[in-house]
Amino acid sequence: MQNRRWSTVLFLILLVSPVLFLAWSHYEPKDGFLSIIRFGSAFEHRQLPEVRAIAPPVNSEFGYDGQFYAQMAIDPSLQHPGMSRSIDAGFWRSKRIGLSAIAYTLGLGQPQWILQVYALLNFAFWLGLLALLLHRFDLHRLRTKLMVAAILLSSGALISIDRALIDLPALFFSLLPVLLSMSWAGAALLFAFAILTKETAALSAPAVLWIYRTPYARLLRTALIIGLIPLCWYIYVLQFSGLPKSQTATNLLLPFEALLAKFGAAALHLQALTGAGQPRLDALSQALFELLAPFSFLVQAAYFFVRYSLRDKYWLFGIGFALLFCLLGAPIWFEQAGYTRILLPLTAAFNLLIHQREHHRAYLLWWITGNLGMFGMLIYIVIQIGVLIF
Repeated sequence: MQNRRWSTVLFLILLVSPVLFLAWSHYEPKDGFLSIIRFGSAFEHRQLPEVRAIAPPVNSEFGYDGQFYAQMAIDPSLQHPGMSRSIDAGFWRSKRIGLSAIAYTLGLGQPQWILQVYALLNFAFWLGLLALLLHRFDLHRLRTKLMVAAILLSSGALISIDRALIDLPALFFSLLPVLLSMSWAGAALLFAFAILTKETAALSAPAVLWIYRTPYARLLRTALIIGLIPLCWYIYVLQFSGLPKSQTATNLLLPFEALLAKFGAAALHLQALTGAGQPRLDALSQALFELLAPFSFLVQAAYFFVRYSLRDKYWLFGIGFALLFCLLGAPIWFEQAGYTRILLPLTAAFNLLIHQREHHRAYLLWWITGNLGMFGMLIYIVIQIGVLIF
């Protein structure tokens, strides 16, 4: 018993270490944690006046998506006169108001506090998801440790933290009513908020509807709340936000069309990199995982089709994302920072499902093949830690 307790403590220390490193690596005495948001110089002149007055650090030319959701948090009503100029693809992003609204509320409406809170919210949701899994499962078991590590240390989860994005919080809100027993109204409200955080969370709605399927009146009420709350917000954005409606890239194609192209491009890039002498370890790792990650997602999606069950809440949670995986277009497959986040619910559902169903060698086989490519970001962090130490 004592050995099991110490092994669990050691596991938790190792589990938390990469996340603590991310927090430490982004902290600056002057700016706090604002570098996590990744503001870009190309959008600096378009920032809201409140953000420009804070002068957050600029990471690169274009930055990343978190800079726009952070600015939405300055005024979640989207009525700020500078909002339409400051938010790239503003009408599309405005549907994802959930995380911005939380940052505004916890930041008490003060721009400096709002940005700092927004930067740190993913860390809080990571810890929240850890607490949720610890509450629901026995961490003393090896299979549970593997399941927890596969979800919380996946590239999708770590990239969401590292770039202050919406994917991990959306997963947290959508998993809460699936893993915890609660009233139908609470579950519906949480899931509606998950959709307001990222609209693709709606793909997991069948899991919640299955849990509250009887009586029929309760099912209907649950479905109405899940659907109507996001719909009302979308109507508000359409009618009152004033954000321009811009065209976005086509992110869906024929089944497996873009995936096959991704495998070919990743293999060629890895071949070119290894044939050009001795590449840097981090570059080689990134190129390798660009090949391994799509393979692991293919295994995860295949599991849902091979071991289908219309009466399993974890299967219902993930099957929509298994179908989405088949249809993802080339812009999404461009780099791991995109597709590992979008398919994070698939990774979570897959690991919950095999943890529940598979045993012994079958479990290890599915876990290894389904998660082999999911640790690219973790390996990158380990390499950075090694560089600092040695």
